[in-house]
Amino acid sequence: MVKDFELLPHTADIKLRVYGKTLKELFRNALNGMFQSIGPHAQGCIKKEDRLVCESLPIKRKIEVTAPDIALLLVDFLSEALYLSDAHDEVYLDVNIHALDEKYIKVTLYGISITGFDVVEIKAVTYHDLVVHQVDGEWQAEVVFDI
Repeated sequence: MVKDFELLPHTADIKLRVYGKTLKELFRNALNGMFQSIGPHAQGCIKKEDRLVCESLPIKRKIEVTAPDIALLLVDFLSEALYLSDAHDEVYLDVNIHALDEKYIKVTLYGISITGFDVVEIKAVTYHDLVVHQVDGEWQAEVVFDI
């Protein structure tokens, strides 16, 4: 299995390390990791290896975000997805990235309606311990989510 994200120890919140061969893959894996880490429940989906797996993701939401740099862009992108999730009781487990550079992203999110979570809901994507960098030519990020 390809390593896309992992949970890191944190005293009070959720901390993820996210991996991607490309910047697009990093953003896709960060989105998936954010929602998978809290164990969403959705009708018609199953849990497989602690992840929600759905036959289809019928909901589409478009977002466009600009930010001064790549780290802030990741936080703002995840924050916008989290806002839409809270507003519509949905999770987004896939994304089509139409445009992406270090200051701009335009995407279509693909998701499903949810009935709850295994863990508490994420309140916010934070700037605490935020890191986005390349390691041996591949992208890595560390992001903390306030729960």
